[in-house]
Amino acid sequence: MVWFFHKNAAPFLINNVATGTPCDVDGYDLEHGAPPEIPPAESPPDWSPFDSQVQFETADFLFKKAEMSQANIDILMDLWASTTADGQAPFRDHREMLATVDAIDGGDTPWECFTASYSKTKPPANTPDWMLKKYTVFFCDPLAVVRAIISNPDFNGQFDYAPYMEFEDEKQRWTDVMSGKWAWKQAVGFT
Repeated sequence: MVWFFHKNAAPFLINNVATGTPCDVDGYDLEHGAPPEIPPAESPPDWSPFDSQVQFETADFLFKKAEMSQANIDILMDLWASTTADGQAPFRDHREMLATVDAIDGGDTPWECFTASYSKTKPPANTPDWMLKKYTVFFCDPLAVVRAIISNPDFNGQFDYAPYMEFEDEKQRWTDVMSGKWAWKQAVGFT
């Protein structure tokens, strides 16, 4: 059972994702034509474990986009602090920023792992290193990830979750996978 949001409709729950049957909060199908239930009101944005949006965006920029060195992060935070009335920057230094990034909650989708290694015949001489090593592969169950994404209200209006047909000048227009025949076949056996 998942909350769904669409730009042209009120939010609603889906009990059977394959057929798109709307349901109530307990997972029971709604009667045909019954109005959908409205989800609980949204709470203010939670930037946890960051203290604010500025702190989050600073870490995002420094860690992911600029990939700034730890020494340069310290210099930037000192410069930033020198320009504010209270002498505070988003972080004291790189250690505080990295500790905050490490404290990010990974969500409800558990990580899994397995170990893999090359198992075919190895050359008798000059065997490449990669053929001799073991590798640990970390992953999340793709189905669980998709369920988490489509149930997250932050993605409201960001993608189509049910098959649709779009027409322009009496010709069907194909725009993405959800407008194609495959999606209809998966949902309702449409041929």
